[in-house]
Amino acid sequence: MSHKVVRALGSLSALLFVAASTPSADPPDLMVNPVSGLIETVDATWSGSNYNVRITDVTSDGKQVGSWLLTTNPANDLDPRIAIASTGDAITVWWRDLSVDQLVYRKRVGTNGSWGNERMAGNVSDSNSHPRIVYAFGKPYIAYQIQGSRNRSVGAQIIDETPEPVPSIVATTTYSGNLDIQLSFESGHLWVTWIDAGSNVGYSEYYFAAQRWSVPALESYAEDSAAAARDRIRTSILGHS
Repeated sequence: MSHKVVRALGSLSALLFVAASTPSADPPDLMVNPVSGLIETVDATWSGSNYNVRITDVTSDGKQVGSWLLTTNPANDLDPRIAIASTGDAITVWWRDLSVDQLVYRKRVGTNGSWGNERMAGNVSDSNSHPRIVYAFGKPYIAYQIQGSRNRSVGAQIIDETPEPVPSIVATTTYSGNLDIQLSFESGHLWVTWIDAGSNVGYSEYYFAAQRWSVPALESYAEDSAAAARDRIRTSILGHS
């Protein structure tokens, strides 16, 4: 066997070892900045020893303008999500893989401002992960998964709420898998959906005037798919005044 083939096999083995020993990362998230027109993408990038959160700005024709790390700590920072306001303000939120998982976010004011310091979201005594974020009613809202000892819950909060953000538990489920939480804001309606037990999608709508989430409801996907159930939920919510 030639030395070139041996070197190639050695490189392949090294790559396979790295792939097998590194934790998995979720797909990137992106939004178009309505002020600058740039496509802003956040992802969890592998440093060789852990995942860090990175943001990359690209023009509409594919030219990269810049790329920056938002985290450089030893823990894995995973599943980053970004929301951008009409003013160009942006917030990126992710979860930090610790013995008690934590939600972390950073905020940027305007399109050219610097990113602020890290801040925590959710109840720090809970194990929180898989955040989702949208701007709604002029403020950034997040929804996320809470891992309890016997069940999983859907948490939510307004990041910029004053004087201190107050997390809410929207629903609790016996479903043991990834809740695949999705947070949506459309036509003045804010709602959250999640995978629940018994082939159901759970959902709740936020009543802004009352400042509360509705009683959770379920939509079955036993005869089709979770995506189809989410479509029916969307139609039902947007059909209500």
